[in-house]
Amino acid sequence: MKKVLLTICLATIILFTVGCEKKEAEKAIAQQEQEQPKAPIQQTVQAFGVVKTKQIKGIMVDLPASIEKVHVQEGQRVGKDDVLITLSLKEIEDQIKEKEYSLEIAELELQKLLEEICDKSNENIDDEPEIIEAKYSLRKTQIEYEKLERDLKNKETMLRKGGISQNEFDDSKVILEQKQKEIEYERIKVEDAKNKRRISNNKDALDIKIREKNIALQKSQLQTLKDKIAESGIKGNKIVCALSNGVIEKINNAAGDRLNAEKQIMSILDLDTLIVRANVAEDSIKDIKVGSKAIINP
Repeated sequence: MKKVLLTICLATIILFTVGCEKKEAEKAIAQQEQEQPKAPIQQTVQAFGVVKTKQIKGIMVDLPASIEKVHVQEGQRVGKDDVLITLSLKEIEDQIKEKEYSLEIAELELQKLLEEICDKSNENIDDEPEIIEAKYSLRKTQIEYEKLERDLKNKETMLRKGGISQNEFDDSKVILEQKQKEIEYERIKVEDAKNKRRISNNKDALDIKIREKNIALQKSQLQTLKDKIAESGIKGNKIVCALSNGVIEKINNAAGDRLNAEKQIMSILDLDTLIVRANVAEDSIKDIKVGSKAIINP
């Protein structure tokens, strides 16, 4: 009987102890919950209006090139010098190399022409071989004429003295007249040779001017190609963002597309020029606080 009574007492003590510990634990948890600060409930403000930017940056490139890779997607935030697109510039680089090669050939051809005619001019035209030959032939005919003229004078004296017949004298006179015509012909040959040389020299001078203008044109075309790359705003073969704070609005091209000078590759919203125009319901005005979240419904 005593053993049973002792067991009942021990069980009562254990239950009382457990019950007290449970109450104390619940009390501690409740006190801890009271001491912890409650997070403020954020109010989301509902409004109707528009969110837009004052500035939209359109990306356009006037180059004979194609898109190798697009590094961004619509809705992506971008900053200054972020890589947007990688281009394949092989086409314009080949054009530049071809133009440089053509320019080099044209300059070499001009140099060769200048070396060939460097000692030719209308001032020293009498020193040309064909002119010297024509003048020599003229002088030879003139000497022959002078000799025939002296012979005719002698024969005229002899005719008066009866030393020769009239027919012989007349024959000598005809020969002299023919030689006079030969002199005129040789003079014409000299002038003709000079005129041909002048024309040749003038043609050479004209050819030089034409070649010089062609070289100037090729240099201008080459510089235009190089300027296109410089003025396009690309760095190396990459199109980079010029805005400090932007978001990709729309992408109109994909990898492999050829650039079109009249079509935007993509457009970027300038978030630094962001403006919001919205109307808030009267009963929601009290919920507007600095830092409050807002939903703008169109």
